[in-house]
Amino acid sequence: MSTDPRHERTLGQLVASATQDISTLVRSEIALAKAEVSVQVKKAGVGGGLLAGAAVIGFYSVYFIFTTIAEGIQALGLPRWLSFLIVTVFMLLVAGVLAMLGVKKMKTVNPTPEKTISEAQTTVAALKSAAEHPGTTVPAPRPEWDRKDLPSTTAVTTPDPSRDA
Repeated sequence: MSTDPRHERTLGQLVASATQDISTLVRSEIALAKAEVSVQVKKAGVGGGLLAGAAVIGFYSVYFIFTTIAEGIQALGLPRWLSFLIVTVFMLLVAGVLAMLGVKKMKTVNPTPEKTISEAQTTVAALKSAAEHPGTTVPAPRPEWDRKDLPSTTAVTTPDPSRDA
């Protein structure tokens, strides 16, 4: 008879251990997916903000284009309409630069959680290996953030007044 404790555990203990391990695995995969997707959402937000800025400046530039045309037709004098035209061209250049930056930023967005997919594939491979060769796979230790025996980092300690006496 072997002294290995893995062979002496009951079926209930094995099921409880497997359930706990699967629960931890699912929580870890969800946390990883959230982290990956939030980075991509932030990128999309910056790109969208730049495109919105380009749209606003482009919208206001239309006003200056029409004002410039009207002033040019009415007066045909250089100083007033030329100044409006210079402002309009400058605003359109700014809108163009913002639009290019926004499009460039949007092209870098990758909404696929690649790390999560890779981890899930690794997990599936490990589970298949464990199912094919039971008892040969040693489970990995629980992550520190999920261990119940470690002290909580968010605990607030209050001073004990009886120690000050």
